[in-house]
Amino acid sequence: MNRMLLAVRAPLLLTMALLITSCDDTDSPVSPTTDTPADVPAPDPAVASTGIPYGPYNLWSGTTTVEWGPSPFTSSLDAASFANSIVKRITAARQMHLRIMLAMTDGVDKNRTGSKFDLGKWKARMNTLNTAEIRKAVADGVADGTIVANKMLDEPESPQWGGVLTKAMLDQMASYGKNIFPTLPMGVTHGAPGFKWQSGSRYKVVDWVGVQYVWNYNKGNVNAWRDEVLNFAKANGVTPAFSLNILNGGVRDQTGSWDCPNSGGKGTSSTYCRMTADQVATYGKAAGPYGCVMLMWKYDDAFMSKSANVAAFKDVASVLNSKPRRSCRRP
Repeated sequence: MNRMLLAVRAPLLLTMALLITSCDDTDSPVSPTTDTPADVPAPDPAVASTGIPYGPYNLWSGTTTVEWGPSPFTSSLDAASFANSIVKRITAARQMHLRIMLAMTDGVDKNRTGSKFDLGKWKARMNTLNTAEIRKAVADGVADGTIVANKMLDEPESPQWGGVLTKAMLDQMASYGKNIFPTLPMGVTHGAPGFKWQSGSRYKVVDWVGVQYVWNYNKGNVNAWRDEVLNFAKANGVTPAFSLNILNGGVRDQTGSWDCPNSGGKGTSSTYCRMTADQVATYGKAAGPYGCVMLMWKYDDAFMSKSANVAAFKDVASVLNSKPRRSCRRP
C-alpha cells in the first residue's frame, strides 16, 4: 500500500513544484538585456558560490591549462580572442571551478590603424566571436558563474590610443558587445590614477571599470585610493573591479642603484619594484571586498613561488571567499 501511495504522490508533488516555480518566474520582471535568458541552465553552486573572484592576469598557460593550481586563486583575466578555442577555455575553467574574466579584443596594435584606435577593427574582432556556439557558451558561462565579465580595452587614458577614445565611444562599444552577448558585463581597466580620465563626462552603458593600484600613487594609502575609486564608480554608475600591480607597484627605487631595498624585489623595468608580501595581503584585503573581482598584474613564476607571497595569496583568498558573490554588471 505504501509503495502504491508513493507512486501516486510523486507525480503530484512534481506537478505542484513546477507550478510554484512557474508562479515565481511570473512574479519576477525580466530585463531583455541584462537578465539570464530562459534557455540558460541554472547556476552551478560549485562555481557560483565562490565569493569574490581573486587571481592574477595571465594565469592560463594554454587554451585549457593554467600556470598554477589554480588554488588559492579563484579567477584570472586572460586574452580570449580566439574563436576556435574560446569554448574550450570556458569548459576548462568550469571544470576547475575557476571564474574567468575574458579579454575578447585584447592587444593594442590589433585595435589600431596607425597610432590611433580604430573602432571598425575592434567591431570586426568582436564579430569573429558572433557564432551560435560561442554565444551559447558565453551565456551558459555567465549563468553558472564561470564567466565574470569581459574587458573591452586596457587603459583608455593612455596615449597609445591616439587620443580618440571617449567615454561615449566606450559606451558604444559596450552596447555593441551586449548585442552579441546580452548577459556579459562589459568594462575597461585603468591604471592607478586612470579613473580620473575625462572626469567631466560619465559612463552610461559600460558595466564595470577596473582600477589598478601602485604604491607611488599616494604613498601606500590604499584605503584613500579605494574610497576615491568607489566615489568615481558611484558617480559613473559602474561596478568597481580592483587590481594590484604586484610586479611594478611596490615602493619605487629612484636613488640610481635600483636595488629596491624596501620592496619585494626589482620590477620589470628600471626604478620599478615589486610589492612585498605584506602589501599584497594588506592591499588585497583593503580593496578586494568592495569590488566584483580582485586581480593582480600579473602572473610571474618567481613572485608566485615565494613562500611569503603564497601565504599572502591564501590570506586574501580566505577573506574574499567568505564574501557574497557580486556581479560586475552595472548597478
